[in-house]
Amino acid sequence: MAWCLGFDQMDKKTAYLDSAAAKFSVIEDYYGLGNVSDTKAVFLTEYGSLNEALLSYQQAFDYFLKIPDAERQAGVLNNWAIAEYTSGNTKGALNKYEKALKFRLKEQPISHIDIARLYQGMGECHRINGDLDLATKNYLQGYDHRNEANNIGVVESMLSIASMIYAAAEQNIDTTSISELIQGHGFKSARHLIEIAEQFNGVAERIGFQNSIMDVKRQLYVLNKDYKTAYQLLEQQKKIQEEYKLSESSLEAMADMKVKFEKDQLKIQLLEEEVINQKSQDRMTTLLFSLGGLLLVSLIALLYYQNRVKAGQLELNEANREQQIISMRSMLEGQEKERTRIARDLHDGLGNLLSSLKVNIGSLQINFDDNNSKKIYGTASQMIDEACTEVRKIAHEMMPQSLKKLGLRKALDDLVLKMDAVHDFDAQFHVHGTEKIFDNNTNIMLFRIVQEGLNNIVKYAQAKEVLVQITYSEEWFDLTIEDDGKGFEPEAIETGKGMGLKSIAFRTDFIGGTFDLNSRPGVGTLVTINIPLDNKHKT
Repeated sequence: MAWCLGFDQMDKKTAYLDSAAAKFSVIEDYYGLGNVSDTKAVFLTEYGSLNEALLSYQQAFDYFLKIPDAERQAGVLNNWAIAEYTSGNTKGALNKYEKALKFRLKEQPISHIDIARLYQGMGECHRINGDLDLATKNYLQGYDHRNEANNIGVVESMLSIASMIYAAAEQNIDTTSISELIQGHGFKSARHLIEIAEQFNGVAERIGFQNSIMDVKRQLYVLNKDYKTAYQLLEQQKKIQEEYKLSESSLEAMADMKVKFEKDQLKIQLLEEEVINQKSQDRMTTLLFSLGGLLLVSLIALLYYQNRVKAGQLELNEANREQQIISMRSMLEGQEKERTRIARDLHDGLGNLLSSLKVNIGSLQINFDDNNSKKIYGTASQMIDEACTEVRKIAHEMMPQSLKKLGLRKALDDLVLKMDAVHDFDAQFHVHGTEKIFDNNTNIMLFRIVQEGLNNIVKYAQAKEVLVQITYSEEWFDLTIEDDGKGFEPEAIETGKGMGLKSIAFRTDFIGGTFDLNSRPGVGTLVTINIPLDNKHKT
């Protein structure tokens, strides 16, 4: 019953699990208690309560030690390692991965796919720790096991190595030893890894793998300063994703945007015709005055003509600017609607389907008498758990539940905490003044502004410290995002670049605020958002 409930009913989910634990305790069923603790830990990890999740994994592991059930211990260790990795504790994650790996390598027959997942997780940890050679070795070991099982997951292993090589090259890190390792496996270069991944059977039908391949290829183009091709690939990526997500609701949003766009285009066309007509009239006036030989009147007419053309051009420019603003606002509204819809469909549709599958397959356990069947059941159950976790993780990233349930302050606190855990910089979040409640639209725009600002810091700043602050006063709401990174000259940003900053500016304007950017090379960057607390925003 806990699996069947939605993500926004966490209190009921945990209540059901606590009730099940109480029943299993009465009959001293440690296998049932272990499964309850493991399941509860998965829910807590998805919800972002990582400290509680780690304690629950420890309980699950202790229960399976009492049976003992080494296979279930390995399954718990794998999930436990993911939670440690998510919280930023790569050392703890590696410890859990290695313990699980010892068991998996002794199984008969061994599960190549389970082993490959462990090596992939270890590779990610070593990559974050900066040990690129050891990360490469783990990725390659994962590749070997997936290749042995003829599993499409080999594509993930190859793309992880290629992405790591390009990221290292961008930071001027020597990749000679990595190249020697992959050449020992028969791969000529990082580009060769991408080419093999593209040709692997089944990749063409998997949009997730296609998207990952295009991400790595864009890394290559940016590294080679081929920004035009990288941008074209990004546009192609966007088009594929939009076609994949197309539905009745998105068609309706696109139709609304099309109507607005056509109205704006018609307005611009009318202004252009007015300018052309005005030009024709002024030319005729000038000709008549010239024939009359009235030089002074001709000069006045010429000045009048020029002023009218300039006025028309100003109107045209203003109309173009208004059209851009309207289009951007429509896009932002449609984007948030689409994110909400996809998050809801993923969670309530696919998530509940997987949960139902989990419940149904659980009923099959009583029919298994031999260990091999029981092991197959355990592996399948674990894979369903991982699928549920991944679906809810994606849904949470697209539309965080904490924003809807607990408000802006808690959502920003969670966001900064996760960025601090995953990335090398030290991130902090401070709040000053008495909190005021905004409408959902304002909350979403402010959350996206901080999300975009932090993503820019991750991509470009190379910062060691990051500070996000919000301040509530009687008349104003202030938001600042500050880092001590390498900084830049705002005036030097080329046309067509700086889309993240443009997105922040448009979102700020959309909710009636002002946007200010201060940055210089070597001294970091400060982004400031000020919003007047009028009757619309005050509570």
